[in-house]
Amino acid sequence: MADNVQVVPIEEPASTATATATATTNEPETKSSDQMESQSDKPPVGMLVTIVNLCAIGVLPIFTFFLSLTLLGYAVWLLYMRSYECEDILGLPRVQTLASVGLLAVFVVSNAALFLRRKFPMPALVVMVVILLLMMFMGLAYAGVNEMQSRRFPATARWFKLKVMDDVNWNNIKSCVYDKGACNELFYQYPKEKPYNRRKMPPIKNGCCMPPETCNMDALNATFWYRRKDEGPPLETEVLYGGMGGILSDCELWRNDWSIMCYDCRSCKFGFIRSLRRKWWQLGVFLVVISILLLISHLLIFLATFWERFKGQ
Repeated sequence: MADNVQVVPIEEPASTATATATATTNEPETKSSDQMESQSDKPPVGMLVTIVNLCAIGVLPIFTFFLSLTLLGYAVWLLYMRSYECEDILGLPRVQTLASVGLLAVFVVSNAALFLRRKFPMPALVVMVVILLLMMFMGLAYAGVNEMQSRRFPATARWFKLKVMDDVNWNNIKSCVYDKGACNELFYQYPKEKPYNRRKMPPIKNGCCMPPETCNMDALNATFWYRRKDEGPPLETEVLYGGMGGILSDCELWRNDWSIMCYDCRSCKFGFIRSLRRKWWQLGVFLVVISILLLISHLLIFLATFWERFKGQ
């Protein structure tokens, strides 16, 4: 009878088997989703390296090259622009030529540093930093921010004052301004315009061909002035120029004689300085701005080059 006993297998419920299968199939999905979340939390290092390499190879060098083209353009403009009348007495055309050559040299060195940045990154950076800091220092001097005390540094504000206030130089400048007929042009350009708008006039015409406004003089025309009878004595130049006036005031030096007018006045000297300073002030601002931009650009290229080497190892 023991042999006739049959063993009947017990089947698991369908719901239990389905749950087990579902659990087994869901475990890999859960693990894969956790892995994806953990991978998404990590920074995209590969993308960062690609961006840095792209900047080191293409974007920054191209931007620096086009930035250096402004040096070339400004140098050509300085070489071919017309010099102001009578500034050759102070030797400024030669200084202008030297400034143009200097800008061309910086353009060449900047592009040579770009070409050699992979072989000699550190020497290229050091050379550019020294050159650009020197150029920025000179730009600050030309712009009047850094008042250089050296009398030998030309075309700065202090240099202009020392040169123009010298009696020998001023006699030559005064003769040149008179020969160019600056006041003659004023007589024909403003025959009936009264009161005269001095702000629209060139500084040299305003200072040399007219008495200062503080003299309270009436104008018969643009070049003939007379004192008002009801006015007191004219103001002294010490008030006008902060204690820099001489024995006679500009009001007393004024004459209606076309060969005298206000050519000996300090207002004429300062008008001549202002007419020359504008060009050199613009050059100073340009040197400061372009040196800062090139310095930042070359520094970023240096950092990107070293980052590329570090990731390539």
